[in-house]
Amino acid sequence: MTDHAKMSAGRTAPGSGGPRGGGPVGGRGLRSLARRLRDSAPVVKGLSLLPWGGAVILRYHSVNDDPVWGDEYIQRSLAVPPDAFDRQVAYLARNHRIVGVDELVEMVSSGRPPDPRAVAITFDDGYEDNYRLAFPILRKHGATATFYVTAGSIDDAAILWTVGLRSAIKRCKVPSLSLGFLEDRPIDISTDGTKETAIRLLTGLVKRCDEIEANDVLAEIHAACAIPANGLDRRVMMNWNEIREMHGSGMTIGAHTVKHYNLPSLEAGVLAREVGESKRELEEGLGAPVEHFAYPDGRTGRHCNGVVAEAVAAAGFRSAATSITGPVSPRYSMYCLPRLGVVPHAWDVGRFAADIQRTRFARPKNAWLKEICRIDPSACGRAEGDAP
Repeated sequence: MTDHAKMSAGRTAPGSGGPRGGGPVGGRGLRSLARRLRDSAPVVKGLSLLPWGGAVILRYHSVNDDPVWGDEYIQRSLAVPPDAFDRQVAYLARNHRIVGVDELVEMVSSGRPPDPRAVAITFDDGYEDNYRLAFPILRKHGATATFYVTAGSIDDAAILWTVGLRSAIKRCKVPSLSLGFLEDRPIDISTDGTKETAIRLLTGLVKRCDEIEANDVLAEIHAACAIPANGLDRRVMMNWNEIREMHGSGMTIGAHTVKHYNLPSLEAGVLAREVGESKRELEEGLGAPVEHFAYPDGRTGRHCNGVVAEAVAAAGFRSAATSITGPVSPRYSMYCLPRLGVVPHAWDVGRFAADIQRTRFARPKNAWLKEICRIDPSACGRAEGDAP
């Protein structure tokens, strides 16, 4: 295991340090009032009328209201209930122009500012409910979307490691785990809360490992839990027939690596394979070009950097999407497209609308965005939030 991974594994959760800071009750009340005003319909409507600001790419994962799915298989906050998704797409169809990532990339790469009413819908990973539940809702409203698919997990050929790890911990029957790569320090998994803590710890550790280390760590976790890596009792990912049908109906298929490893942790050859092979496998399966990519996680420089973006560009992708909140505009490279993650509070359409409008004017300042300028000189000097 790398020194970085060992250091990360050895960290303990910070103590509470006493009561958290905060103002008096009156201060909290004022902040609550300010949030309500900020999210109010008149303010949202006013922002929507402003002609400047960028377009927005929405980031989803799953559309599902099965409580077991949203607990044992993926993080609850990543599963949008179908009725909420239906309301959201209906709202977008009435109030925005739903476009594909293709159109946004073409707009910005040609130097034109994006339509401020434009919104693109995207999904990461390739879960089976994308076809079974999300796809019919999109068609109902005449909407398009981009699905970034993890190529190696299509038809459950290999269970997505994040799903397998979560399922193993959630279904494990012992109250604690002793794992060699943590020097047999026991990990409490006796309650739902401690299981969630363990999942966060172990997931973060795997993301800091290279391919061989990650596989070894995951194998030890599954062995300790007595849950095989492919021992799931339900279908998790879409199959080729479903992906082809969606593509034939006007949906865009993008790539999300082969195995969903954290890309900056990989050696150069493995990085090139994870990116390039995902494109090749999807293109062969679809019989059509696959031009757009999404970084796994993609929130900070720990999940993407200039080296990774160069590999994506070298593989022939036209764009790469992050998980950093911000608008699509000429100030950013096509290899670090910001996206707005749709989170539980947005099940309410009012909050959903407010989030979109605020995102149009956001200015992400992540330092690693500057690195991407090396492979896209047209974006240099604009990654710090200067006006387009």
